[in-house]
Amino acid sequence: MTRFILGGILLLVHLGLPLGPPLWASEESADFNVLGPEGSAQSVMPLLQFSVEESLRKNVEFWIRVYTQHTTDQGLIHDSKYIDRVYEVLDFSHSNEKTGGVVKKAKKKWKDVLLSLHRKQNHSETFTQDEQHVFELFRDIQEPNKFLNAAHRKRLRFQLGQKNRFLDGLYQSGRYLSLMEAIFKQEGMPLELTRLPFVESSFNVKARSKVGASGIWQFMRSTGKLFIQVTEVIDERNDPIRATLAAARLLRLNFDSLKNWPLAVTAYNHGRKGMMRAVRRVGSEELEIVVAQYHQRSFGFASGNFFTELLAAIEVEKNALKYFGKTDRANPLDFIEVRLPDFIEVKELTRRMDLDFKAFRDLNPAFTEGVYSGHFLIPSGYPIRIPMPLLSLGVSKDLIVQGFWKNYTQIPPVYKLKAQRTLKYDSKGKSLGHPRKNRTSFPQGSGKHYALYE
Repeated sequence: MTRFILGGILLLVHLGLPLGPPLWASEESADFNVLGPEGSAQSVMPLLQFSVEESLRKNVEFWIRVYTQHTTDQGLIHDSKYIDRVYEVLDFSHSNEKTGGVVKKAKKKWKDVLLSLHRKQNHSETFTQDEQHVFELFRDIQEPNKFLNAAHRKRLRFQLGQKNRFLDGLYQSGRYLSLMEAIFKQEGMPLELTRLPFVESSFNVKARSKVGASGIWQFMRSTGKLFIQVTEVIDERNDPIRATLAAARLLRLNFDSLKNWPLAVTAYNHGRKGMMRAVRRVGSEELEIVVAQYHQRSFGFASGNFFTELLAAIEVEKNALKYFGKTDRANPLDFIEVRLPDFIEVKELTRRMDLDFKAFRDLNPAFTEGVYSGHFLIPSGYPIRIPMPLLSLGVSKDLIVQGFWKNYTQIPPVYKLKAQRTLKYDSKGKSLGHPRKNRTSFPQGSGKHYALYE
């Protein structure tokens, strides 16, 4: 059987989803309408529907700068309250010193400058060049002890540049955005929200956070379980397509509870109940007021800036040519889905069906490492994706499906099991190894199988 390969135009027949042009396809693609969460038609126009008051406009401009001007070899020392006040741009590309050490020295330097300026701010003739720079940065800030306050350790912040990561995200997004927009359109959600992965992960399907968030949408395990499968065998947080449906429904839930998109998007980072609590305590449903007046340890810099980061990502992605020049996008994924009637080991399936293992794994990221290492089997009835040939080969979907099942029937029944493998553990919780290695081979047709995975 000819080896299946990736490429071509995304097939949505198997999902029954309409596919319109993605927002990034043309400047005119933002003119169509979708149904909003309240069921009314709303125009999908980036930076018109999703906008902020002037008080947060500078924050958007700051994140545009981070996404478009500075790579991860650079970073900004800036004020965390007035984030567009940048003290210094650090460059690590030619430094032998560790990044952390450079940042620590820079923060101390600017803290000393701020404290010195606080003492002699009324004697401008004594200002050093650095002090004059900071004085000008804060000239329009009318706040008592503004230099002293800015010297606080929580106010001096370092932000790593993201230009190269954003560019990589632009390329990777080409695989998924068409289908993501179709899913959000089906769910009646604004299409701009499909740009959240630029903020969360730069469309890195292998993104894992220190606190356990996973996938391009960075779902925590507990939140993911509300909408998708998260087990030892299947973790749909890592599947960009299935996680997109979960994200759309989570964002809808946030909107239904908080009644506006700035708060609903912020709740994606801070939590729906956390944002509802913030609104109650502040007594306002305006994000600008919540950010300015809600002072809780849990509501930090990341939460307060999350919505403006999204606005910046929408702007940069929509106008990538302006910011980066000509950029490439990966081809949309091209696949079909089938449901196997048996439990089967992934390496046996790909080997006997002549499927490229890497291509199969790229299309099926919901299966955990336990499946790809052979500890667990592909579950019966779970939809698996197989690559479609390039359209230029002229092979129809029906013929590919027929060829798949014809080859599947040739796999010996001994490899087609009726239940999932289970792993055994010792008293310390350590796995006792691959269950297949701990049994004798069953003859074909013996009816033996592994215990059901629970």
